[in-house]
Formats: sequence, C-alpha cells, structure tokens
Amino acid sequence: MRMALIHYDVTRVTNEPGNKTVMKHFGHMPNIQLLYVAAILEKLGVEIAYYDTVGMRLSHNELAEKLKAFDPDLIGLSVFTSHFQNARSYAEFCKSVVPRAKIMLGGVHMKIFPTETLRYNLRVDFGCVGEAEMVLPEFVRRWEHNESFQGLPGLLWRDGDEIRYAGPPEPCLDLDAVPFPARHLVPNETYFNFISVRRNYTVFNTSRGCPFRCIFCEAAGSKWRARSAASVVAEFEQCYEKHGIREVDIFDSSFTVSKKRVLEMCRLLVDNGLGRKMIWDVRSRVDTIDEEMLEALREAGCYRIFYGIESAAPEVLKKLRKGMDLGHVERIIRKTDKLGISAFGYFLIGSPGDTEQTIRKTIDFAKSLPLDFAIFNCLTAFPKTELYDRYYLPHVEHDFWAEYIARPEADTAFMGRPWTSIENEKLRRIAHAAMNEFYFRPGQILRAVRSVRSFDQFRRYCAAGLDMLWSLGKRR
Repeated sequence: MRMALIHYDVTRVTNEPGNKTVMKHFGHMPNIQLLYVAAILEKLGVEIAYYDTVGMRLSHNELAEKLKAFDPDLIGLSVFTSHFQNARSYAEFCKSVVPRAKIMLGGVHMKIFPTETLRYNLRVDFGCVGEAEMVLPEFVRRWEHNESFQGLPGLLWRDGDEIRYAGPPEPCLDLDAVPFPARHLVPNETYFNFISVRRNYTVFNTSRGCPFRCIFCEAAGSKWRARSAASVVAEFEQCYEKHGIREVDIFDSSFTVSKKRVLEMCRLLVDNGLGRKMIWDVRSRVDTIDEEMLEALREAGCYRIFYGIESAAPEVLKKLRKGMDLGHVERIIRKTDKLGISAFGYFLIGSPGDTEQTIRKTIDFAKSLPLDFAIFNCLTAFPKTELYDRYYLPHVEHDFWAEYIARPEADTAFMGRPWTSIENEKLRRIAHAAMNEFYFRPGQILRAVRSVRSFDQFRRYCAAGLDMLWSLGKRR
C-alpha cells in the first residue's frame, strides 16, 4: 500500500474562536496527529509520502506533480469541524489529480459527524473515527488481503450507495506502545509559533483526554490517559539527537493532572542534561499546579506555562465549570513569574453570565497579574460541547454545525451567542480593545522587549504589534 498524507493550509473562517491578529501571526506548527498516523503506517510497512504545503512551500501545482509521481493508493487528510470546507476542497483537488486514489479523512471532527462527513463529501471514500492506532492496523491488513471492512470499529466506508459504520473503537490505553511521530518526514526547521524562541521547534502530546468538565471543550470529561515519564523523556532525546529540536511545545490540555508523573519527568530531564539543552512549555489549569511542581518544571527547562484563567468573575467561572479560587490563581501566577517562568493567560469574553461589568473585571484582573502574554477570545460554541448542547441548541431553531458541513455557503453566517445579550460586534470590539489595553502599557512593552532572544522573534513581535495598532486605528 502507498499512502500520501497531506497537511494543508486552512483559511480563516467566520466562526472560529481566535483573535484575528493572533491567528494571522500564529505561525506554522507540525500536524502532530498526522505525524502519528505516518509513524503507525510506516510500522505497518506502508510506503508513505508526507506533504506539508506550508512547511515545504508547495503550491497547488507542485503538490499535484508530487501526487502524480507518487501515485498513492490512498490519500489521508485531517479535518476540524470549523475548517470542514477546506478539507472538502482538498479532497476534490486530490481526486482530480489522482482519480484512482481513495480519500480518507481523520481527526476529532470524524467522531462528531461520522456518517454526515461522507454523506456531504462524495469525494471521500473512508473515515477514521477515534485514535488511529486502534483502527489503521486492521484496516491495512484487510486492505492488503482484499477482505471486507464489515464490523471494523472506527472505520467508515462506502458500500455502493450505502455508508457503513460499525461504531467507534475503544480508546488506546497503552500510550507508551504508540510510536513517536514521524518527524523525519518533515522540515522541522520551518516550524514555529508566534512566541516561540528557538529553532528547531516541535509539538508534543504526552497524554490524551481530560478529566475536567469545562463546558466549552469537546474533550471535557473524557478518559485521561498518560504516557510514562520515561516515554516522554525518550521522545525528548530522540528529538534532540535526531531532529535537532531545541524547543518543545507540549499541547496536552492539562499537562499537570498527575503531579507524580510531572516530577518524575522533570527529574529525568535534569539527570540526562536535556533540561539545560532544550526549552519547553506546557498548558495547565491553575488549580492543578503548586510551588513544588513549578520549581521542578523550571529546573527541567520549562520556560513558559499557558494557563486557562478564563474569567475573574466567580459566577462566570461556575457556569464554565472552572470553579477556581482567584486568590490561588494570583499566587500561582506570581510564583511562576518569580521563578523566571513566562506566564501566559487565556481569557474568555462573552461567556454565559458575562456582562460588560464582569468582562471589565476580567480585563482588570489580567492587567494586575505578572503575565508576559494574554489572549482575550470571544467564546464560540463548538459541537458536542455542553456549551453547544445546553446554551445554544435549545435557544435557536437550527443545528448550526450540522448545517455548516452540509452547505459550503454556511460559513458566511455568524452562528450567534444566544446565552448573552451583548452583540457580536460589540464583543469583538471589547476583546480587541482588551488586547491593546493589556499589551500597550509601558511595563508590558518592556516585558516583551526583555523576553526577545532572536531577531526572528523580534520581527514577529513587531509585526503583530503594528497589526494590532493598525486594527485599532481602523476600528476608531
């Protein structure tokens, strides 16, 4: 079997949560899920071609020529619900270039809209639902032996005019058995995010699922499973020695769920010396971290922590199911800063229970904290979240996301926020003003200047800052 995997660029869409200026300057990161797929397939003996259209600077014509030359049996694309129309376009493009190739889609979206995805995208032949290592080995075996796909959990396929689906697979419980992402297939030197410091840069996943129940997250309440500290550190070693990686971005939704695992991982990184040779960052809830963990993280090379703070209004935090003590939040952020770890705060604007007064309170709270960075995002309801099911669907006459994947033109419409009386344009103005208010303070500008470690980083900061000022001027 020959399979091509394509990490394609996406266009900005109407209903995405990110601040437009931040998204514009966000950078380009590896598609770590697709690189896991590549590693799994290589282990199964599948011949792989991997194309990152941005990282490899491939035009449509260049990608077409490479696909024709490789002549794959199967082409794999990952898809997010908000960018479903991009995946649809790429599936059509790939089919036009290599008509005989079958198209397979994977990603979180497939778990949300499995059969609908094939129903509304006639160019797609297969869908992979759930975790790839639980589906692809049996899929490849049956493909190579020309056997029926009937009854294969996690696989969608076309059977004539019918779409067949045997239901989702079980989650993978032994994450240490999953091969490391196939980073040898990609140009690691081209990757960065908008505040990363070093090249080469990459992304890690050290756990899956999340035991917490934030109403805006599709992973809320899913079974949390983690790799061992030894497995994570072995991947650090491979990245440093084989791929020249010097900065790691750990994308776990909450890295600090298990204090024991965090401390063991930090100890191993100190013992093997990588804590002095590489830098890395993590994402964490504020209420799952303490001073002992912070000190261990700093010693092991962690240089930034992304904290989900969301709001300074207790009544809003309660509705979001993020009940946190704001005094503890302040203590942890100050301790983080005191230890020399850069603190990044995520805040939400327009949550259930938010008023202009609670939003003002949140902005003032953010400004009172020693944060190097903060983002204020307008809250968006995504499918299969409590926010969507409880605060959106009962108050509207349509299922926005179901219609969105059925009709390409649906992206032009704003989906609305029926849980708040604050109009969308006003929320966007507030969020944009909050960003400017936070960053364009003399002390905050000095913080940013002091954090610069390279000309590339300085250039990115200047470009984002000028864009924010330009946007502010246009809004006035």
